[in-house]
Amino acid sequence: MAAPERQARIFVYRQAVTAYTNPVNIYLDSRFHTALLGGGYSEFCAAPGAIAIQTGYDDAKKMHQTKESPGQSWALQAGQTLYLRVNEANPADMKLVEVAAEPAQQELARTAQQTHVLSRAPAAQSCAPVQTAAPVLSAPVTPGLTAKLPVPADPASLTPAATRKTAAPRAYALQSDALFEFGKTELKTSGYNSIEIMAQQLISDFQQVERIRVVGHSDSIGKPKANRALSLARAEVVARQLRDRGVKALKGFQVEGQGEDSLLKTTCPKKLTPASKLCHAPNRRVEIIVYGARN
Repeated sequence: MAAPERQARIFVYRQAVTAYTNPVNIYLDSRFHTALLGGGYSEFCAAPGAIAIQTGYDDAKKMHQTKESPGQSWALQAGQTLYLRVNEANPADMKLVEVAAEPAQQELARTAQQTHVLSRAPAAQSCAPVQTAAPVLSAPVTPGLTAKLPVPADPASLTPAATRKTAAPRAYALQSDALFEFGKTELKTSGYNSIEIMAQQLISDFQQVERIRVVGHSDSIGKPKANRALSLARAEVVARQLRDRGVKALKGFQVEGQGEDSLLKTTCPKKLTPASKLCHAPNRRVEIIVYGARN
C-alpha cells in the first residue's frame, strides 16, 4: 500500500505458521507499541527520520527489559512503505528483517491486523490520506494546428467501479479476552473501548465498504456445540456494536461462528485449568474481514 506523501508507512508482522505461541512485544523508541501473536500484523505511519524498534519474545518473563535495549534502527523516508517481518529463528533474540513488497504482501494476505491493545508509542501516528494525482490528458500536436484535448468525463457519470480503488479483503482481529469474560457474551468496559477503536480504524481505512464478515472463534475447552454457539453470539455482539458506531456496509454484515474449527494453537489441553485458559487465549478471537475500497 502506498504511503502518505509526508509520512512513512510501516507493517510489522509475524508469519501465520510459527512454532512459538507467546506474543512478541514491539517497542518504538523504547515505548510499547503492540504484542504480536502468530499470524498478526500491526500497521502504522511515522514521521521521516530515525526510529529504533525493540523486539522481544515473551517479554513479560523478562520484566519487559527488551525496551531498554538499543534495538534496530531505520532511517524512515517520506512516502516510503516498509515491511518488517519477525525472524523467529532464535526466540531468545528475535530480530526484524526487511522484506520486499511483493513477498511481504503475499505473507500479509494470510495474517490479520491486531488492534486489541493500544499503542503507547508517540512515534506511531495515524496515516494521513494518500493523495492520488489526477491523470494528465494529452494528445499529439500537428504543427500549425491546435490540439484538442479529450474532455474529462463527469465523475458523477462514471460507474462506482470506475471511481473506486479495489483491493483484496483486509482482515482484522480482536482478542476475545479483551472483549468478554471467559465463557460470556456481555462486553466488558474495555471491550467497548476496543470496538470503538476498531470502528474508527475501519472508517479511516476504507472510503467505501461493500460487505463485512464478522467471524467468531472459540477455544476447544468444553463441548463443540456450545463453543460454536458462544463464538456466534460474540460475533453478533461485535457486528452490532460496529454498526452502532457508524460502520456501514453496502451489502451488510455477514456473521459466523466457527467455534473451535480454526484453532491458532492446537497443542493446548482441553481441560479447564488456569494454564489451559492462558494457553488457549489466541484461539479466542473475533475476526473482521472487510471487502471494499480502501483509502
